Order: sequence, then structure tokens, then C-alpha cells
Amino acid sequence: MKVPDKIYIDLVSDEKINLSGIILQLKIIAGRKNPYYIYTPKTNLEGKSELQKEDLIGQYDDHWESGQMDYDGYIEDANPIIEVTLYDKTWWRENKELVLVWTLLKNEKLKWKSKDEQFNYMISCTNDQFEASPLKININKTDTIRMKIKQRK
Repeated sequence: MKVPDKIYIDLVSDEKINLSGIILQLKIIAGRKNPYYIYTPKTNLEGKSELQKEDLIGQYDDHWESGQMDYDGYIEDANPIIEVTLYDKTWWRENKELVLVWTLLKNEKLKWKSKDEQFNYMISCTNDQFEASPLKININKTDTIRMKIKQRK
């Protein structure tokens, strides 16, 4: 997989709604073990955000730090077809004590002052107000994730 310098997030809706605060989850397959889950920054009012190459690689590397026995495969060898879904904050919200037991990983320390700050950011996303079908894209052919989204009723 060739990681672009930036991955552009472009959420669209048939309704005129506020699309801010949404986090996408990218599922990357590399090696024979567990998949890697990468999270995008929250979207702005128009449903746009950007995931920098350094952040994607940093999150990928953090998987190794958190559980070397559970992951294998290099990012360069990863399948370029990635699955994109809305991040589901349910587990984090219901397991705060377990989340906060972990210390910040190497890449996380570059973004967050504390595990509490990271926790509050992740659970404050607006994802539970929206729904979207999973999407598969070939990251070697595009640097833009365009996903149709609708507000939950």
C-alpha cells in the first residue's frame, strides 16, 4: 500500500445538516494477524477533514507498541483496499476504566496531553447521530474518501 501525503475526508448528505464531529475508522489488512484500525480527525461543519500521512503511520506503529504478538505486516505490504466505517464509540463509553488504564502510546503522545483528553475527544464525536454503509476504497488509486451519510431518525 502506498500511503498518500494526506487522505481527504468528504462526507456528503442529501439533507442540509451539520456534519461536524464525525470520526471515520479505516480498517487496514496487513500480514496474517489482526487488522489495523486507524481513526480520522473529526470533520468540520461541511463534513471535511484530513488525515496526514504521519498520523496514519503513527497510529499503525502504535498497534505494534500496544501488542506486538497480535499484529504483523508492514504498511508497505498492506492491502490497498481499505474498509471505511463510522467509528463506534460504544466500547470506549462503556469501558472508560479499561481505556484509561493504558498509557498514551508513542504517536498518541504527540497529539494528546493525557489519556483523559484522548478519551473525551473520542467519545464526544457525533457519530451516534448518523449512519452510513461501510465503504471499500483502493487507497493506491485515490486520496479521497467520499462517503454518503444520513442523520439517524
